[in-house]
Amino acid sequence: MSLISAIELSFQAGSKALFDGLSFSIEPGDRIGLVGHNGCGKSTLLKLLLRELPIDAGQLHIQRGLKIGLVEQFLAPSLEDVPAVAAVLEKIPEPEQPVRAYQVETLLQQLGFYADTVQRPLNTLSGGQKNLVLFARAIIQEPELLLLDEPGNHMDSKAMFFLKRYLSQPDVPAFLMISHDRDLLDSVTQRTLWLRDERGYAFNLPYTQAKEALSAQDEAAFKTRQAEEKEIAGLKVSAKRLAIWGKVYDNEDLARKAKSMEKRIDKLEQSKTFVTHGSGLSLKVDAEFLKAKQVFIFENETICRPDGQSLFHIEELNFRPGDRIALLGVNGSGKSSCIEALMRAYQAETGSQTSTRFNPNARIGYFDQELSAFDQETGIADWVRTRCRASEEDIKQTLIQWGFPFLEHDRRVNVLSGGERARILLLTFQLDQPNLLIMDEPTNHIDLQGKEELEIDLVKPGISLLFTSHDQRFIQNIATRFWWIHNGSLTELHDSDAYFQSLTQDTLTAPAALNKKNTDRGAETSGTINEQDEERILERICQLEQWLADDMARKPKFQKPAKQQLWQDELDKLNAVLR
Repeated sequence: MSLISAIELSFQAGSKALFDGLSFSIEPGDRIGLVGHNGCGKSTLLKLLLRELPIDAGQLHIQRGLKIGLVEQFLAPSLEDVPAVAAVLEKIPEPEQPVRAYQVETLLQQLGFYADTVQRPLNTLSGGQKNLVLFARAIIQEPELLLLDEPGNHMDSKAMFFLKRYLSQPDVPAFLMISHDRDLLDSVTQRTLWLRDERGYAFNLPYTQAKEALSAQDEAAFKTRQAEEKEIAGLKVSAKRLAIWGKVYDNEDLARKAKSMEKRIDKLEQSKTFVTHGSGLSLKVDAEFLKAKQVFIFENETICRPDGQSLFHIEELNFRPGDRIALLGVNGSGKSSCIEALMRAYQAETGSQTSTRFNPNARIGYFDQELSAFDQETGIADWVRTRCRASEEDIKQTLIQWGFPFLEHDRRVNVLSGGERARILLLTFQLDQPNLLIMDEPTNHIDLQGKEELEIDLVKPGISLLFTSHDQRFIQNIATRFWWIHNGSLTELHDSDAYFQSLTQDTLTAPAALNKKNTDRGAETSGTINEQDEERILERICQLEQWLADDMARKPKFQKPAKQQLWQDELDKLNAVLR
């Protein structure tokens, strides 16, 4: 029996129709990825399943007594000062808490928390750890169905490793998960529900394979539509000719045939094969090379925290026109601080720039990780007007093209979702045509289709880009150069392989005495793996697994068996260290 069955659902948010005739089911044991471009209604669908919103039309059948657990996207302000273990424990009925406290500790340990970490207030934890606590709050209630709203957002490789591992367990409850992370979807889901064009497309496949199947459907639909349009065009010519002949020659038979043909044309018009409208996201920026040898230069620069504490030093690094540079480093190493220092240098007057110097012709498009510029009560169109030099008509047309209908142009930007804010910021780049993009974690809020379209746009010749990202596939697809924050310095690497391998080099050469089985789980003694070592191991495991999966997905003649064996051997060693 289905846990949830949706039949011909329709729902409209304000003036925008989100679903029209949406049908799908969730069965026991299902692991479903819910995907679609920003604004298509993914989070709204979760609210409909939770009965927080009424449907406009259709039927929604939920199994009687079904226990649903929701993994929220954001941490409630009331939890900021609460220790991690207490935040999870409060989801257990109070009379059961003393008996089940061990379950909370065990669950948090499975999700990668140390004994000292679980006692820390949530506002002192990383974004990824906060998301894992939200996940634990849902799991501890022992639901029969999990609804997850972008659980991988802001997660580093370590947090993502534990989330993937938990969701891959055979006894995990059925789940429907919204995610923009391709690796996460491919690793843990078996089905994909794609929301697009106010309808749903269901596949019994994980994301990447579902995307290929959907692309094949789109291609077939496009070809069918072309044939239908050709047939209709031919019938219109024939009908017009018959109508003229019937009138000229006063021939009722010809006139009757013309009317019959027109009715057939009307039926064909109404039953034309549907062709997708796409996501509307297409970023084009000024790809012309600056007429200089460099865009900016770091020279004898020290990057510090806001409190003045030194993070790392840079001897000399030169950013050239057309470079696409990934800024690499573990969480807390100073990637965002480096970008903030760059923006301060850019905003300084040319004559006052010292150790960091910009070409005076540089025009930066800056993507802020926190999207903090949206924290104001300004309408969408007004917000865009203040950030670009485009004409009123260009602004209006571009907003509509990117999925913001005219009736929403006065909607306040501070109530927009993270994905909507990201799209608006990117469309200002489209309008203002910068020649250097600086993007701090742009993939956190962009939907899957938008992310893939952005990748295509960013690899066009002449694009100059400095970016950070936790999305390893995005890094590999985009970057041409790599700057690594390591051991107090920012240095250049030849490729990302060297970076990911170096993360675990020290761990792999550590004494065999390293053993995670210890009665004191939080201790960092010579007999345990400390948190930094474990993070390096997990970073490397994620990378190796992805390389192995990508290579094995290729046609046999293009695979590299020798490298596969090397990667598998290293995986075995790393997993042995963790056990």
